[in-house]
Amino acid sequence: MKGAITKNFRGLRALVIHAEDANRQMLVGVLGRLGLDVRSIDPQDPALPDALAGSDIVLADLVTEGLPPRTAPDALPCIALIGSEAPSQLARVVAQGCASHIMKPIRSSGVFTALLLAVNEHDQRRKADREIHSLRQRMAGRRIVTRAVLDLMLAHGLNHDDAYERLRLAAMNRRLPIDELAREHLARAPHAAEPSAHSWVPAEDRPDTPAPNRRMTR
Repeated sequence: MKGAITKNFRGLRALVIHAEDANRQMLVGVLGRLGLDVRSIDPQDPALPDALAGSDIVLADLVTEGLPPRTAPDALPCIALIGSEAPSQLARVVAQGCASHIMKPIRSSGVFTALLLAVNEHDQRRKADREIHSLRQRMAGRRIVTRAVLDLMLAHGLNHDDAYERLRLAAMNRRLPIDELAREHLARAPHAAEPSAHSWVPAEDRPDTPAPNRRMTR
């Protein structure tokens, strides 16, 4: 189920990166009326990095020389301020990672729409990034578990199901995630000859404990 769309921007800290002119004055006024906490700064101002760090959304004149590349697409929703739809300017909008744009000369109309698109698109990016990160972690955990299962199969002459079940039960008994226990086992694997290396394995299943019908694989 899709999340609700953000429509209220009151209290957001907006940074307008634009040279002082009528466009900047108009934009600052409109954003203030929409309830945002607005700060404006010249693109050449050395305080720009600090200003970005204290902002929630950035509205940047991408034509102005001196603007650092990719000002905030990874950390902040970005709105481009452009004077035309020339391919070169649109290319900069894409390269900068801006989710929306406002045409100059700036008027009151269109600002709210640009805010809505930029903020919500940025939220979707962050959600997708979190999901990708979670999937990568799960995949990495599965690879670790697979390696530990294979090690148990070789060390104890088990089939895949029995090796996995042994790992699962050991994780359950120690109240650890199975991938965490698998990492611990693999870290100890080079010292498998030492009894402590298999301290989490039941005594009757350790390689150094004689047991009937045990098949060892070298």
